[in-house]
Amino acid sequence: MKKGKSIRLMAIVAFTMGLGAGGCDSTGPGHSAQFGTAAKTVTLGGTVVFRDNGSGFYGILADNGGQYEPLNLDARFRSDGEHISFTGSLDTTKLGEHHWGNPIELASVTEVR
Repeated sequence: MKKGKSIRLMAIVAFTMGLGAGGCDSTGPGHSAQFGTAAKTVTLGGTVVFRDNGSGFYGILADNGGQYEPLNLDARFRSDGEHISFTGSLDTTKLGEHHWGNPIELASVTEVR
C-alpha cells in the first residue's frame, strides 16, 4: 500500500514540475531549445557599447535591459554610446562569442537622434 502511494506522489510531483517548466521565461540562453524555436525576430531600441575584454567588441544594450552581441554590426554604427533602433534574428539558445549577450543577426539598423 505504501509503495502505491509513493509512486502516485512521485507522478504528481513530476507532472507539476513539468507544468512549471513549461511556463519559464524562454528568452535567456539555453532555454528556447527545450521548449520551442531557437531564433526569434526582435525590433528594439538600444545603445551601442564597446566592451574591452582584451580583444574588444561592440554590443548592444537594449532599452528593455537585454544584452545582444551583433554578428554583423556595420562599421558606421560602431560608436560607443550611439543610440540605435534595430531589427534582427535573435538566437536565444546560447551566449555570443564573448559571453556577454545573446547573438543577433541584424537585418536593419538606424541611428536614433
